[in-house]
Amino acid sequence: MDGQLGEYKTEEELLWRDEVKNNRSITIDNEMVNDGIIQTIGAGYGSIHDTDTFIIAICDECITENLEDGTLLLFRSGDYIDGDKHIENSKKAWRRRTRLDGLVGEE
Repeated sequence: MDGQLGEYKTEEELLWRDEVKNNRSITIDNEMVNDGIIQTIGAGYGSIHDTDTFIIAICDECITENLEDGTLLLFRSGDYIDGDKHIENSKKAWRRRTRLDGLVGEE
């Protein structure tokens, strides 16, 4: 997050930013970061973490690696040319991973 702090004194202040400006919630989700993603994710009903919100960070290299092995799944692609292809590849990786897990007795 080098060079990303702007008006914030520390990375911690930026990560836990939770402000309202012009009737919009402003969090780390609204910030540009270098070479990766930092986002908040919310736990849904049924989780022991129901209603909790977490900060998750992952570098671009790790995203690519985890997409390839089906650990990370692509929900929507920003690629206007091959976006559907990228999503299908993610589905194939997930199917392959879940079938392999079944073969070795893992759930």
